[in-house]
Amino acid sequence: MTSLAMTLTRAGAGVRVWRLIVVAAIAAAGALRPDVAGAQVVPGGDFDICDFCKSANGNRVHLVGRAGFGTNRGSFDLVNAATSDQDLDKDGYTPGVNFNGLIVSDTTDFVNLGDPSTAILRTNLVIADFLNPLNNGFTNTVNFYVNVPPGTPAGRYEGRFTIRDTLNPIALNPNGEALRVDAIDVEIEVLANHGIGLVQSDTAAEATSITLRGRPGQTVSGVFRVANLGNVDLQNVRFDVNDLVATSGTGLRVRPEQISFSPAVVTTIPVGDSTRIALSVRIPPGLLAGTYTGRLLVQGDNIGQLQVPVNLIVTTPGDIVFETNPVFGQNEDKAVIIFNGDPGSAYHIRVFDMMGLAVFASPSGLTVFPGQTGNGGGVTATPDQAVRFTWPLTNGRGEAVAGGMYYVVVDVQQDGRRRQLRGKLMVIR
Repeated sequence: MTSLAMTLTRAGAGVRVWRLIVVAAIAAAGALRPDVAGAQVVPGGDFDICDFCKSANGNRVHLVGRAGFGTNRGSFDLVNAATSDQDLDKDGYTPGVNFNGLIVSDTTDFVNLGDPSTAILRTNLVIADFLNPLNNGFTNTVNFYVNVPPGTPAGRYEGRFTIRDTLNPIALNPNGEALRVDAIDVEIEVLANHGIGLVQSDTAAEATSITLRGRPGQTVSGVFRVANLGNVDLQNVRFDVNDLVATSGTGLRVRPEQISFSPAVVTTIPVGDSTRIALSVRIPPGLLAGTYTGRLLVQGDNIGQLQVPVNLIVTTPGDIVFETNPVFGQNEDKAVIIFNGDPGSAYHIRVFDMMGLAVFASPSGLTVFPGQTGNGGGVTATPDQAVRFTWPLTNGRGEAVAGGMYYVVVDVQQDGRRRQLRGKLMVIR
């Protein structure tokens, strides 16, 4: 065993308790023979922690764990020597003395070596085996571990705990070495755990999706927060989003060029912190009412990509939208006319040339898709307010129309009212 002076130095915060122990030990030491050195029989017996047995390496045990979990198990041997050969520290032994009052005492907090203001509290030390009885001539193997609380920063932590006997008080042998007390240092390596999450702008609730609302021609914004859920700083957090595509199946979309983030990149998010991000979308003029969906992509250094749905709800019905304008009337190309209408309502399309002459009219009886139910009454397809109509660039006789500008007029019901939608389409041949 190390000298009592070294033990006191390593005890740190517990030095005042040790002073009281020393006074008692020195008083008891008067009965010992001062002329004896090395292995010796001592009154009251002694026990030792084996410095190089099991997990111990020079009276130190190294543990590894992750925040939110326990460390791996460490172990050490407690030896009650009955002979000089069993006396590991050569500070004393006694045949016939058993120990039944061993306890763990003077445990310190496990302090972060890089940031002493951070520590794993001593209450997280768990002794998994009984210390008692430690019979004479026998060895007890003791397993222990440390619970690592969630959010504990990555790094190295150090602390120690002491084992002493409550029934046989601490004393000194003739060499000034403490008997019936020993300590072990514990080093904990808390591993890095990168974690990222999205939370709502004003609460700690998880942001499972982001929804924006607006009218065509507006720029709308929403705020969310990126949270560091790991135990190391997040570095270079960046954002991206794919096309926001209409759920109606019209194929209309908002391109990523219309979407921006502020800030676009977050250099660092400290452990336990979050950063507010503004997501802005410029809704193209004339975009049809409906819901447009895509996915927000969040990623940073050394961490996997996080994906969250983005929903853009365009609230005001737009006018006519052409999938391609101008449309090239070659290779049987066709014009796609897209507009909104109340599900189940009738609509009619007419096309006029520059002279105001009607060159095309859609068949009668066309309706906006009203939805569909199965034989049992269950919904098999939901209603759709969007219409996607294809004009083959022919007149009423099936002849190809000439190149030029055409007026498209749609009679349709929107929000319970009949409307006439108008748009210009250029045909190039």
